Amino acid sequence: MKKALLSTTIALFFGSTALAGGAAPIVTSTPKATVSVACSQGAWAKQAIDLVTQKGLFIGYPDGQFDWCQNITRQEVAQVLARLLAQLPANQTTFDSSELDTLRQGMNEALAGLEELKARVDGHDKDIADLKAAIANLPASGDGAAGAQGPQGEKGEKGDTGAQGPKGDKGDKGDKGDKGDQGEMGLQGPAGQDFTPPASPFRYGSYLGVAYYSVLQSNVGSMVRVIAGNDQLLNGFGVRITGDIAVTGSTPGNSVSGDITYRGTTGRIDGIVGVGAGYNFGGNADVNASLTDSTFGELLIGVDYRIIDRISIFGEARQHYYFNGTNANISSVTGGLKFRF
Repeated sequence: MKKALLSTTIALFFGSTALAGGAAPIVTSTPKATVSVACSQGAWAKQAIDLVTQKGLFIGYPDGQFDWCQNITRQEVAQVLARLLAQLPANQTTFDSSELDTLRQGMNEALAGLEELKARVDGHDKDIADLKAAIANLPASGDGAAGAQGPQGEKGEKGDTGAQGPKGDKGDKGDKGDKGDQGEMGLQGPAGQDFTPPASPFRYGSYLGVAYYSVLQSNVGSMVRVIAGNDQLLNGFGVRITGDIAVTGSTPGNSVSGDITYRGTTGRIDGIVGVGAGYNFGGNADVNASLTDSTFGELLIGVDYRIIDRISIFGEARQHYYFNGTNANISSVTGGLKFRF
């Protein structure tokens, strides 16, 4: 501290000299011998102290010691300033170049000391502020207020699994998942035999037929029926011509008729229906005189079974309605063979 204040005093001394504007140099009354300096730090600072001591600004302690490492008091600073101001009016002289260089080096070392001291003082100020804050935060006597919550501790070990709770309500049905990958192909089975569907039975459309039958109702007798036709002129439609010839007994007589037919087929079986008209030539005059030379309408229904492609057996029922004013009708049922070609 004394070193810093000494440097400040030297600076004031040179500042005052510069303000004099080249006045007469300052001359001390009686230059004094260099005093003993107890502190050995800073050679330039020591020379500067010797110089200002010789100028009469510092006179040291009564015992001749000048311990510049010790703190200087405000009274000592006041004495130096008083001596400096007292000399300015009477002794206006300047230092020579070597003396100025000595003072300049001493002032630089003093400035470095001041900066070091300032850093230590700033550090002490911070320590003092921290200490004051710590004292202010000390809890009062007795139970103090609860402190701030500490940081969260480490996660503890996982506990044992608790008992299973009751089963909850069934949730909504979820969306359909994506289609899974196709599985591996299984082993190939043994090769099967080639399937050949059965061929549809061949049938010929044109035919000739013959049948022998007995007349029903009151006219009892036997007759022969001859048939010729084609049952597939247009799909299942066809035509046929029928001739009935009296053989024995009492019959309606000989007749001829023509029909339009329709055939339905399944396999070797044919179902036939037809409608047409004919003419009756007459028979026994005593019994069938009313049917002689008479026209009639005809309905028929029958079924064929083809034994082979060209030969089939058939059965049919036929009804005649006579248009001679007698409203007579005769029914007949017959069976026979057909030859197809």
